Amino acid sequence: MVAITNTKNLLLDGPTFRNSPMFVINPKGITNLIIRNVQVHNDYWAQNGDGIDISASHNVVIYHCTVSAGDDGICMKSSGNNAPDDPALTNVLIADCTVLQGHGGFVVGSNTDGGMRNIWVTDCHFMGTDIGVRVKSNAGRGGLVRDIYVDNIAMTNILHEAVLFDTYYEDVPAGKAKGSGMPAEATKVPDFQNFFLRDITCKGAETALFFRGLPQQPVHDIHFDNVSIEATKGVVADDIRNIEFKNVRLTTVDQPAIPASAAKNITIAQ
Repeated sequence: MVAITNTKNLLLDGPTFRNSPMFVINPKGITNLIIRNVQVHNDYWAQNGDGIDISASHNVVIYHCTVSAGDDGICMKSSGNNAPDDPALTNVLIADCTVLQGHGGFVVGSNTDGGMRNIWVTDCHFMGTDIGVRVKSNAGRGGLVRDIYVDNIAMTNILHEAVLFDTYYEDVPAGKAKGSGMPAEATKVPDFQNFFLRDITCKGAETALFFRGLPQQPVHDIHFDNVSIEATKGVVADDIRNIEFKNVRLTTVDQPAIPASAAKNITIAQ
């Protein structure tokens, strides 16, 4: 609905957007962007009906916005052939936002091949989303995503995972069969590292924490501090390395909350 590209000093303050045929707000290539006091409402059945998608931009603030979306709520995207020390998406602050229905509250990807660095998400509420914090990509569209800070997040009634890291994400276009969109060769491999998640609560989810890395590139160096999640299942993990839990409480129906296969790659400190 709103696509503004390759400009500087852009402000969106106060409008309400409804019923977009695809992404609602999708700024691309912006330096110095503020989106505040914005309302976004898309029906849940809207294919690719993302709420706010930020693509390959620098110095971004998203403040006091409410999103109800047919796909991801507030999503970070980055494409390009940037060097690891020159990511296409940098310096993003997301604060005091609420995401209601949607595939994810705060989302990274799936396009991450341009790289991302320095994103801070704070004082947000995710209520009834499919996934709370959703980090996704796959070989073919992945890149280095690092130095991501998520704190003071309250989640309720999450349908699936409270926190998810998935490097096998597949975007299935309308009319296509699952399995038809994966790349033929493992290029542009996603690398998720140096995430810091602190002061997070979730009251109700199917799975607390889901990690699925690649054998050649595990999800690694993810730090959780003062996290409390109530869920049916606890940790589901494949191909992870250096996951740190400090004062993490997982109240789960299924036991053990942390299976032995995952525990060997998780450091637990009280």
